[in-house]
Amino acid sequence: MDEKKPISRRQLLRSKLGLGLAQSIGYAMGQAHGVTKHIEKSIREPVPPSPPVPEFAVFLRPPGAVDEISFAAQCTKCNACIDACSPKTLVKLTGEFGVFGKAQGTPAIDPNLGGCTMCEDRPCATACVDEGVDILDGLLPMKMGHAFIHRSACRSSIGQECSMCLDVCPIEGVIGHDWRKIPVVNNDLCTGCGLCVHSCPVDPIAISIIPTKDRPPKPPKSVQPSQDQNGQGPSPD
Repeated sequence: MDEKKPISRRQLLRSKLGLGLAQSIGYAMGQAHGVTKHIEKSIREPVPPSPPVPEFAVFLRPPGAVDEISFAAQCTKCNACIDACSPKTLVKLTGEFGVFGKAQGTPAIDPNLGGCTMCEDRPCATACVDEGVDILDGLLPMKMGHAFIHRSACRSSIGQECSMCLDVCPIEGVIGHDWRKIPVVNNDLCTGCGLCVHSCPVDPIAISIIPTKDRPPKPPKSVQPSQDQNGQGPSPD
């Protein structure tokens, strides 16, 4: 029986098997080259990390809202703050927003309706206090969250000039531009009012508001002091 001659390396490469192997190696090298380029680009142009997923559902509440658990548990869903909202951006959370449980029916800001204008007199908080609920406090910080720019969806990422979010932002220094003219947000200064969301001209919108989960608890009721600073009792009228 004749022994088959061994196939030379050149013959192997010329065969279909060799051709397929060469194509696979070439594809893998191309993929590796693409990954390397992507890594190099990422190093040169770092992308902001995605916001962390909260341990429980947190919603964009009106300014001065107490911590989320207390807010959802103690809200009577009376609509007083919604009725008092001048820009009409407060809405009831319903199943349409994917909200169920205790949070359903409670008030939240819908940035798509215009955002919070941060009224100086805070009528929503006043209405809440007048109703005896007191989970909106006019003395608490107005921090509701912060804006998050989806860079890949922003017009500026493809070289189109756009400053709508910067122009409408009510607080100086919150939104700026990086060297590529892409908006960047100072999370420490941003209140999460949502006006930038309403102004964004692209579809889908390139800005999201990440609600803060670090809202303070409901402050205790103030107690009338029985002594003055010197340790003496109250002075007579």
